[in-house]
Amino acid sequence: MLLGASSAVIAGTPHLIYLPSSEAGVDHDAIVKALGDEGFEVSTFAPAGEDRLAYAKRIEKEVRALIAKGVAPEEINVVGAGTGSAVATLTSARVANSHVNYVLLGQCDPILKSEYNFRMSGRVLGIHDDADSASLSCRSLWSESPKVSARQELVLNTGHGATLFHEPRTEWMQPLVDWSAGGRVDVGQGARVSQVEKPAPSGGSR
Repeated sequence: MLLGASSAVIAGTPHLIYLPSSEAGVDHDAIVKALGDEGFEVSTFAPAGEDRLAYAKRIEKEVRALIAKGVAPEEINVVGAGTGSAVATLTSARVANSHVNYVLLGQCDPILKSEYNFRMSGRVLGIHDDADSASLSCRSLWSESPKVSARQELVLNTGHGATLFHEPRTEWMQPLVDWSAGGRVDVGQGARVSQVEKPAPSGGSR
């Protein structure tokens, strides 16, 4: 696990930037280890006392640094859990590359868009548990965003609510792995999943 530093560049290895939740009870070490066991080169960037936009700008620099070092955008994954979900959303808007992968784990809030007036980019997967009253649909966050090349929402019914993402559970880990590989998410019984939406190209990507 790397804390606050860019991942080492390893050819052909998917890179994952993990933005952890600041909520109590999250087993960060177990989550990062599980992500590493799935083949990701993981970097963790915890908040450093800055506001959400400054935090997102810091992560944007890390994404751009990886691309500058030769990492293909489609091999870069930005995963925001809980309170980190909003930061991943804002990072997506700032990077403006339609090939980078983003996964929003809970706490999708449409108020974020009215506060910052952004347009997301990349391939975006939103996951939340049906029992999580603090997370609404992620769809409003990526609406009217032509640089979002694919988008999908997965609503799980585990009964864990917001604590679903406090541990490396298969219910959200497997969809994340599938999404990072460019495929459809793998869903089991008791889950609702939207169709993968791929809007027509508009204005290219950078």
